[in-house]
Amino acid sequence: MTAPLPDLPVQVISLARATARQAQVAQEFARIGMGYTIFEGIDGAAHQAELLGRTDLAAWHRNMGAPISAGHMGCYASHVELWRQIGAEGPEIVLICEDDVTFTADFPQALAAGLAMAERWDILRFSCIRAKGRLPQARLGPFTLMAYWGPFTGNGCYLIKRAVAARLTERFYPIRRAHDHELNRFFDHDIRLMGLEPFTAPPRDRGESFITGTAMAGAKKFPKYKRLPHYRQKLANYARRLIWLARHGLLSFRRAGG
Repeated sequence: MTAPLPDLPVQVISLARATARQAQVAQEFARIGMGYTIFEGIDGAAHQAELLGRTDLAAWHRNMGAPISAGHMGCYASHVELWRQIGAEGPEIVLICEDDVTFTADFPQALAAGLAMAERWDILRFSCIRAKGRLPQARLGPFTLMAYWGPFTGNGCYLIKRAVAARLTERFYPIRRAHDHELNRFFDHDIRLMGLEPFTAPPRDRGESFITGTAMAGAKKFPKYKRLPHYRQKLANYARRLIWLARHGLLSFRRAGG
């Protein structure tokens, strides 16, 4: 049985020049019968000087263990600018997607389940790049609401609440790490970052990216000896996430509606 599509505003972040991606994402939304609006993203290559002025480059190198790219900065700024607009005049909850999103057949059901559990999360992801350290919080039908004490990254498709978008907008500059990595510091921003599994909006994986180039050709890392601060921070963040989750009672399993 197919769940009715929620009446929900949907914003898809896409660069003006990404016409092929926009054609693909149109097919994805048509397949599930859902409408959306294109939010024109900030082109990092066109605004590189401005964005570098809003970046703590030393912190980025320390935190990411890699050089920054124009694509990283543009992606980061696009999400934050959309948050700013949502926080200023948006509806209570918005679905945000990137233009490489795809949907499984049961995405509408997952979306409805996520909205039914809205009191349990501040940001809810339906997509991820990595998700480690799963902590089940609630179940609704075949879907499990998860918190994570390990790395949880990827911004391909997520719900965000207006008040959270407004608050985070004020906290996300200067740029110090990749946008999804900054969100994974939920302990610092005091937000309930959750995922709904199984993930029903995986990103398209065809080796092309405006951030890392074709076949990850633009993904550069510093030598390992220069990445030591990055590794130290990663280890420390495990403890920070666990402490925050424990303080907020999210280390124990909870059933939906319980």
